[in-house]
Amino acid sequence: MTLLAGDLIRLVETPKERAAEALAALGGVEGVARALAVSLTDGLDGHDTTDLARREATYGKNYIEPAKAPTILQLMWAAFQDLTIMVLSGAGVISLVLGVAIPHNSGGDDEPNLAWIEGVSILFAVLIVTLVTALNDYQKEKQFRALNAVKEDEKIKVLRNGVPSEVSKFSLVVGDIVRVEVGDILPADGLVFDERDVAVDESAMTGESILLRKSRTTAPFLLSGTKVMEGVCKMLVVCVGASSQAGIISSLVMGKSRSTTEAAVVADDAYVSIVTPRAGDECDATAVASESDDDEPVSPLQEKLDRLTLFIGKLGLVASLLVFFGLVARFSIETFAVDHSAWDNEYLKNYLDFFIIGITVLVVAIPEGLPLAVTIALAFSVKKMLLDNNLVRHLDACETMGSATTICSDKTGTLTTNRMTVMRCCVGGTEFASAAELTARVSPRAMDVLCTGICVNSTAEILPPLKAGGQPEHTGNKTECALLQLAADVGVPYAAVRKSHDVGHMITFSSAKKRMSVVVATSATSCRVYTKGASEIVLGLCQSQVVLDGSSAPLLANDATHLGGVIETYASQAYRTLCLAYRDIAVPMDVVKTWTDDEIEKELTCVAIVAIEDPVREEVPGAIQQCKEAGIVVRMVTGDNVATAKSIALKCGILGANDGSLVMEGAEFRRRVLDAHGNIIQSEFDKIWPMLRVLARSSPTDKHTLVSGLIQSNLATHGPQVVAVTGDGTNDAPALKKADVGFAMGICGTAVAKDASDIILMDDNFKSIVNAVKWGRNVYDSISKFLQFQLTVNLVAITLAVVGAIVLEESPLSAIQLLWVNLIMDTFASLALATDAPTDALLQRKPYPRTKALISKKMAKHIVGQGIFQLVVLFVLTFAGDSILGVPSGRKGEYTGTGPSEHYTMIFNSFVFLQLFNEINARRIHDELNVFEGFAGNHLYLGISVVQLVLQVMIVQFGGLAFKCAPLSLEQWAVCVGIGALSLPVGLLLRLIHAHHVPSFLRGKKVEMKRKPSQRSQELWTRSFSRLRLQLRVIKAFQSSVAARRRLQA
Repeated sequence: MTLLAGDLIRLVETPKERAAEALAALGGVEGVARALAVSLTDGLDGHDTTDLARREATYGKNYIEPAKAPTILQLMWAAFQDLTIMVLSGAGVISLVLGVAIPHNSGGDDEPNLAWIEGVSILFAVLIVTLVTALNDYQKEKQFRALNAVKEDEKIKVLRNGVPSEVSKFSLVVGDIVRVEVGDILPADGLVFDERDVAVDESAMTGESILLRKSRTTAPFLLSGTKVMEGVCKMLVVCVGASSQAGIISSLVMGKSRSTTEAAVVADDAYVSIVTPRAGDECDATAVASESDDDEPVSPLQEKLDRLTLFIGKLGLVASLLVFFGLVARFSIETFAVDHSAWDNEYLKNYLDFFIIGITVLVVAIPEGLPLAVTIALAFSVKKMLLDNNLVRHLDACETMGSATTICSDKTGTLTTNRMTVMRCCVGGTEFASAAELTARVSPRAMDVLCTGICVNSTAEILPPLKAGGQPEHTGNKTECALLQLAADVGVPYAAVRKSHDVGHMITFSSAKKRMSVVVATSATSCRVYTKGASEIVLGLCQSQVVLDGSSAPLLANDATHLGGVIETYASQAYRTLCLAYRDIAVPMDVVKTWTDDEIEKELTCVAIVAIEDPVREEVPGAIQQCKEAGIVVRMVTGDNVATAKSIALKCGILGANDGSLVMEGAEFRRRVLDAHGNIIQSEFDKIWPMLRVLARSSPTDKHTLVSGLIQSNLATHGPQVVAVTGDGTNDAPALKKADVGFAMGICGTAVAKDASDIILMDDNFKSIVNAVKWGRNVYDSISKFLQFQLTVNLVAITLAVVGAIVLEESPLSAIQLLWVNLIMDTFASLALATDAPTDALLQRKPYPRTKALISKKMAKHIVGQGIFQLVVLFVLTFAGDSILGVPSGRKGEYTGTGPSEHYTMIFNSFVFLQLFNEINARRIHDELNVFEGFAGNHLYLGISVVQLVLQVMIVQFGGLAFKCAPLSLEQWAVCVGIGALSLPVGLLLRLIHAHHVPSFLRGKKVEMKRKPSQRSQELWTRSFSRLRLQLRVIKAFQSSVAARRRLQA
């Protein structure tokens, strides 16, 4: 190898106008190949591991190191940026200083020596909160980096040892020969050769939206991350990883912005990341910006959570102000107006205590655990969904699937197995059922035309079985693989045919025209065109047909009618039909290349009609039945003709025998729902879509129109639609982006389709979509469980603090106790309630509408019911508990002890156990009677419950002055646990009360999902009093380093 990495980088960086000249100076593609010691026809030796390792050592690995992960200290600093945490920390410091500096002997002679404990305790609690948040963020970052590694590792089609094969993108080395097709995203920089009308989208790299034609003589460089939109070619890899153009730019951006991107979350609650364009965007790929989530599309659940958090933040602030000013007013009036006391510096400590309690009430009021519950539910679901063959690329897609009302699904590979076989073949008007019949009755001349067209007009490959006795491996288009297998069955090796026929011009497959063609030179002055495509379309272009002896005869009207009947018969048996044709042209290749596609693809001779079977997956009918029970409508969008599509839809269960469902062709659909300018006529669309189940002979544009119309529709009888769509082709990208959730095929999908999707189906199986629905609903339910539990805690804690401040001049729960409750009820509860696995019962109910209130009537019933019950119990304990329990009163002015009181300790302990038992109630939010169902199966929940219990015992028995707790006796513990356990029968009673009996003012209101521009005041509210999406932003910041590289390469 005589070329160095720097030489190759400079070659690729050569300006366009001098590119051909620079390549020619090295001897062209052949010269570079010689310098890299590789054969353009055979590729590298895949068995020579020494050579592959040497190339990797010399030129680098095809991998770019991600940005350095934030450390625990950086994450703790990010968590510390919350305003309430900072205020509480400041108050803790002041409390510590005053506790040391100012005597405070109201509790006894020993009190001054211990006054500093409260300040230290508050600071310690803040430290624990930030540490737990940082550890959770660190763990989530590790999980999502691992998922990104899986997502980025793609299989690349290469030529090694003269045999087509597939290798990991990370195993690609300089000198590899890559086979490039339409829809590929190039994995490295390289030189184009053996090209066939290649056009590449380099907009993400250069900003130019115009497709660029590539050829070895004029524009020979292919850049990593750019998209192949037309044609096929081979590429000699010359730069990989950090040496590629995308790698260089990514490295420069990361290096330039490292000082600003190290801290993922900054004080103004935005995150800083490298902003690079997604597919189709036209912007500077090297921009570095601070991006707020307000600029991103917000999922229905996220917007509802935003609104709820804003409301709770305001409510919490009002409550904290009431507590603070109530305590200040009560103390000031009694001290200065009633007792006529003189000012004492010791009073500063009292006012600071009031301030700390007020801030603590605010901390407790804000659902700190809600963002953690959201991210844990998402992280848990995303990880488990990968096991169900769903690779989630965008987090919000996970929960959005829980609201899906419509699934627009492809047929091939999703509803069917995508393992295609030619079952019938009609040549010269005669039908054949096997390869043996073909070879026995069709002349060699006719067989030559048939098999040559199959082999040459194809880019698929059939590879040897991976295991002895296994089936051959099909790579590329599965329909072409079925045809190649037919050629092999009649004894024609496709590789040899391709080598002996040089394709001079290619018309790649078009979803609009539904056909593809190649032109092969048969002499210096003549060419032959081979065409294949949708049967009725290609047959309509034919003027003659091949007969059994190999000659051609005019295609008369009755012949066309007969072949049309054959097509209908095959289609009614659920076979996919193709027409194969050819045309001889007495014109040189150079002239043919100047012709339009329509000029080439006319006056054809029909060779054969083939029927290809693609069986319905066994699990699909059951999965579609599950969708129906779940209130989800499945619509098939396919390029097959109406008869084939209808037959498959009946087998799948999409259509019923006499259910009035509508089956429509794409042309009729366009005629009815689009105006002269191609815009949707919504009123006409709304007349069609409710009963539309099959859209046949459709194009990607039709799919985009269908998805757009469904999303825009708002029929009162059906409500707003949440649309999921599947796609595999490059032209499906607009529909995948437009849909609420886009599913790309992991096996047969192009890289462009995957890049535009939200979720990748690793097995191309419709059943996996149903699993995604189940997981999405589980995310929604997990968050609802936490909300029901958390809001009950907030309601009780805030009310108890406010009433205590006004009536008793103190909160029965101290600041440090409230912080402890905030920690265990937020962090631990979010872990416990967000990790229940989904069950099939989730598919027995209808989807949650977009406008559904976040707090349902059933949830409101439990929140208010449990809140009232707990407040009654705690008020009784506060005002009469001393006499009932036989302990000295802990109320201010009545307590004569020197340390924490048993009375208030039992109130605190009872409060905590009420929440621990109510946490069990919160596991079921749809009034299921058995709240213990699946209890033993959730080991994480059981473990967290044990940890909560152990920590509570330790705090009460050993917390002392730090936690304002007095050790309790065994009998007192039994009383507290018994009081807490009462939450379970109360919960059962509430479940027996029908939700219709819930007062109307408690029922959740429908949410208007139209996004309004946020006002500055609301932004300040959200930033000051809410960290609802802080955890999500941390994750997105972590993902941005990977996303930046992907978008740079896209």
